[in-house]
Amino acid sequence: MMKLKQQHYALLLASVLSTPLAMAEDAMPAAEAAPAAAEAAAAPAAEAAAAPEAPEAAAAPEVAGPYSMSRSIEVGGGGHHVSGGNGDWNSAFVSGVWQTDTANVFDWIVQNDHRFGESGTSFNGGWNHDINQDWFGRLEFGKSSAGTFWADKHYGAAINRKWLADRNLVSTFGFAYNDNRQGYSDRVYTAGLIYYFDGPWVIEGGIHRNLSNPGSVISTQGYGAVTYGRDRWRQIVLSVNSGSEGYMPVGNSASQQVFDSQYYSLGWKEWIGPHWGVHATVDYYHGTYYQRSGGSASVFWDLP
Repeated sequence: MMKLKQQHYALLLASVLSTPLAMAEDAMPAAEAAPAAAEAAAAPAAEAAAAPEAPEAAAAPEVAGPYSMSRSIEVGGGGHHVSGGNGDWNSAFVSGVWQTDTANVFDWIVQNDHRFGESGTSFNGGWNHDINQDWFGRLEFGKSSAGTFWADKHYGAAINRKWLADRNLVSTFGFAYNDNRQGYSDRVYTAGLIYYFDGPWVIEGGIHRNLSNPGSVISTQGYGAVTYGRDRWRQIVLSVNSGSEGYMPVGNSASQQVFDSQYYSLGWKEWIGPHWGVHATVDYYHGTYYQRSGGSASVFWDLP
């Protein structure tokens, strides 16, 4: 129960802290960023630990064993064909998750990409914290070395609330700020909902509202995803993003403004052994200025 609850953080906040551009261009859908299961919004610890009215003897405390927490590492890469003479993309990444206790989970990713004739490496890290049985939040920071397609600096925060008797409906609100290399900035506001069914199904949806400056350029994207599966077995995620984008860097010399785009992805994560497996994603992006298709593949290991 603990492990799934903590993985719930990443599931929500991958979408909360991604800009509309990032969602259309790079980011995994929220549901693909972590395993999805109804237990992720499970009953609070107080309910789980409720004792009989007149126990004959106190129960022995539960001892957390190896692999009982959310700890993993993933290594992979990908490639995309890009239309309009913009050149193909390629990438390599390593990411990890490390849970320190029942209330704190840290995650990070280092990714090197080649796009539009440029190369650059980015680092993003996040801290997820349980405030109480109903509320949890996240702080995030990112920095990149080069490449106009990456934000130079990224800051984000989100607050989330569980609802209903089983706490299987979660609302989220997030804010992110991106300081970009081409002289503009993004302020991204996100609102979303996730619902966990009794079976291995999860649905989610939300809206990103982005304000870019200079020019007070406003853009809006909606996102949605459906997840099937459970931790330590299989997870399949279908996601869609659609709406407008504010600024789009397409190399050192051009940046487009206010146009529509759609993004579709299908991800499959499969445990081959008890503590390792493979993860593959195919995706397609359609925008006013170019189309892109491709995917990624990686290997992951759960850590004790």
